[in-house]
Amino acid sequence: MPIRKTDKGWYWGSKGPFPTKQKAVDVGRAAHASGYKETEEEMDNTSVQFASYMLHSITCAHMLHLKSDSYAAHIALGEYYEGIDDLIDSWIECYQGKYGIITKYDDTFEDHDDALDYMGMLRDYVEQRRTELPQDSELQNIIDEMVALLDRTIYKLSRFK
Repeated sequence: MPIRKTDKGWYWGSKGPFPTKQKAVDVGRAAHASGYKETEEEMDNTSVQFASYMLHSITCAHMLHLKSDSYAAHIALGEYYEGIDDLIDSWIECYQGKYGIITKYDDTFEDHDDALDYMGMLRDYVEQRRTELPQDSELQNIIDEMVALLDRTIYKLSRFK
């Protein structure tokens, strides 16, 4: 299940709202520790949600890039949205080559104001979701590249002003 933030608080899938992201993460971990496993239908839905969420991250990062008052953040976010575009495109094409065409994407979109917080949330999301996604090495290798891009972006956002 994805962790997401709304104006009401943090959610793990449909569970919530929780006051903090950590509480939502803890609920998800407890569910998995108690034996929660996603069905095949949920697994397919997980892949669609992941693809949609990462595609949305391109727009979110681009908006943060355009409204940044820091040159370093402007550059770091530009590198992110240009890099993640190719990576999520590769992931989706590999996924579709193996599992079939994604015919409908999620259209839920959330705006974000804090670039560093958003990149950290994205990194946590990818790390949590990767175990629920297909474990094919080619797909997981692309996810590794996504995490590396997120790590570089977080480093630049937190280090350079």
